[in-house]
Amino acid sequence: MSVHFVFIHGFLGNEEMWNEIIHSEFQNQKTSQPQLAGHGNDRIIELPTIQEFAKDILNQIDIQPHEELIWIGHSMGGYVALELGKMLPEITAGIVLFHSTANADTTLKKQDRLRAIEAAKEHKALYASNLIDGLFHKPNNHRTAIDQQLHFIQNISTQTTIACLEAMRQRDDSFEFLNLSQLPLFYFAGTHDKVLPLDRMQKEWEQLPRAKSVIAFQSGHMGHIEKPMMACDFFNQIAMQFSS
Repeated sequence: MSVHFVFIHGFLGNEEMWNEIIHSEFQNQKTSQPQLAGHGNDRIIELPTIQEFAKDILNQIDIQPHEELIWIGHSMGGYVALELGKMLPEITAGIVLFHSTANADTTLKKQDRLRAIEAAKEHKALYASNLIDGLFHKPNNHRTAIDQQLHFIQNISTQTTIACLEAMRQRDDSFEFLNLSQLPLFYFAGTHDKVLPLDRMQKEWEQLPRAKSVIAFQSGHMGHIEKPMMACDFFNQIAMQFSS
């Protein structure tokens, strides 16, 4: 069996986030970098669910016979990666959650999503600016990267933004699937991640004893930018494990 690594970016992001990691750690591997619907493309999700986003990802990648898939996702991309593992358990060999979680939204988080939807409807650009700054531990240290992201977001419609928020709000947790499947599972988390606080992630790992986790100190939700060397080392270990 050959291995196919599928890298899925997060909410209001794009596939270029993986370029440095793939170039440095996966040069000799088969990789795919699909786009979430509406992110740099004109595809529209009719039903705002993680399942529909996952189906759209499947339409973009070339899966050959005798391949095993490693699903890798950042934030919302991790939710899609988990769904893809559920859809294709027979050819899924592992899942990597990069600043992502197997948990569903809490009641409080669901309320936050509804407020985010209203904010996006009212002024998407302002909503996006506040959101992106909050993803970094020290946003002023990464202003160029933030400005580039905000420029990209200008081309993402309010409709797509709302569909993503609603899909994340409605998703189920994935603990039963992960514990029953016994798949190799890898986490990368930040000590200063406001989206997924470290204490919450540590409680999650206690429920998934097979999971391997790496903690990036002084990092928020964007470890590939804030801690690029550590992120590359994390993915180097994954590449080595599945290529051996």
